[in-house]
Amino acid sequence: MFDQPFLPLDPAATQKFLADVAPLIAPVTLTEGKTSVQCLALPFYDDFKLYAVTDSTLPPPNTRYMLYKPGDASLMNWTNEPIYAVNERAPIKIDRKTCLTYARFFFHYVRGQLGRFIIVEKPEEVVWLANANAEEKAEVNKRIMPVTYKGIGRDNLITLTASVVFKNALFKTDIKIAPFEMDVFDPELNAPEHFTIGQMKLTNEDLLLEDLNVPIDPPPGEFG
Repeated sequence: MFDQPFLPLDPAATQKFLADVAPLIAPVTLTEGKTSVQCLALPFYDDFKLYAVTDSTLPPPNTRYMLYKPGDASLMNWTNEPIYAVNERAPIKIDRKTCLTYARFFFHYVRGQLGRFIIVEKPEEVVWLANANAEEKAEVNKRIMPVTYKGIGRDNLITLTASVVFKNALFKTDIKIAPFEMDVFDPELNAPEHFTIGQMKLTNEDLLLEDLNVPIDPPPGEFG
């Protein structure tokens, strides 16, 4: 789970931020005096930070997220495209110290139309429906694990192992991350696969439990 705390910007910094991002995110508009802004530094970017921008003229959910540095902003849209685009410009630093946070960040802000991969590392991170029973919860709790660094493979990709919820099933999976731009031979395709820096891939998925009484998120909208 990605649960890093955001810090609020003071009024002067908020005004400067809104003035700077306005031409960068058009046609999206943010109303001065009705918009609050919070910021989070990310260890894998030197210049870009993650901003949570809440528009109080709208009912909740009313928070947009963006990656921003002065003069450059990328609105998050729950796909991997804004993240990969910023990775090309940032630059980004993916190594043993940053890859765990990067994976948690990535899977929190990338939510596919067909379902969302939710990294769960502790029992309290699993969201249950009211009809879930204690036995079911115990079976899940004994199978979930912290995201674990496994090293750099022969393919030069960083490999992590994690437990994830997808729709109503629990999986154990490897997460592959490209620490730099590269071509990797894919034995299933019998061809090289191109990775941009920071690109993700799930491999070795192992179904642990299915038909769980957990909520299945609908496809994301503008605000998640």
